[in-house]
Amino acid sequence: MTSRIVVIGPGAIGLCVGAALMAGGHEVTFLSRQPFASLSVARKGDPVQVVPARVVTTPDRPGECDWVFLCVKAHQVPSTAEALRAAVGPRTRLAILQNGVEHLENVAPFVPANTDCVPVMIDLPATRHQIGVAEWTRHARASVPKGPSGEAFCALLEGSFIAASVSDDWRSQAWRKLCINAPAGAILALTGQPMGVFHRPGVAEIARAILAECIAVGRAEGAQLEDAILASQMQDFMTADPNAGNSMYEDWRAGRETEWNARNGVIVRKGLAHGVPTPVSAILVPLLAAQNTRSTV
Repeated sequence: MTSRIVVIGPGAIGLCVGAALMAGGHEVTFLSRQPFASLSVARKGDPVQVVPARVVTTPDRPGECDWVFLCVKAHQVPSTAEALRAAVGPRTRLAILQNGVEHLENVAPFVPANTDCVPVMIDLPATRHQIGVAEWTRHARASVPKGPSGEAFCALLEGSFIAASVSDDWRSQAWRKLCINAPAGAILALTGQPMGVFHRPGVAEIARAILAECIAVGRAEGAQLEDAILASQMQDFMTADPNAGNSMYEDWRAGRETEWNARNGVIVRKGLAHGVPTPVSAILVPLLAAQNTRSTV
């Protein structure tokens, strides 16, 4: 069954997900600040295919649809308010694809209270090379909470290059991803160096402390995070390609606002709510926040 879908945010994730939906025969409209006539998405090393793209550039133009895929970063959600009002109708389902663990809280002020929202943990390493052109690497996965809307989301991507699944414990999956994003994003953005910086004196210890705080707060939130995560994740950090970066590092390099609040501020906020100490994150978060105002000082 063909669905009418609006993708808000044609960055790396939005382009890749939009391409997967189009390959499934769905009617996809991209809402973009810049127009583009074609879409080119491929796995790194695979042949590139170019297909026509349906694009609108005015926030009030998408019109109501069956699904909205919100693919902007958490701090960019307020800028999509007009588009959400135009595209989300009484029967529209809203898929929220972003990092962090506050998907529903982020969109709640901008959609009707009865909106059927599906938080999506997206694990899709990808890069947008230019408007309408993106490349993904390694794997493409998405996880949603179990239920009718989660199953409907997975059906949209059935047969595509994105493996979508429902989870009985989506909260734990989201926090496990935050255990990767919180230490790595903060360390790379604050040092301005790729993963090799973890081998500098003292850096791994800071990352370990952030990770331990993330695990503790996640458990207070009800996530099932086993003790082994600490050692296994640190091993992954220490054996990573020393020249590898991540999206927060790339945003910092490009002078864009980073996801410090969704990745690190959340640990401090929820730690305070639960009475869980987060002393290292409490020091780093003001530095990350200040880093994002450097161009206006």
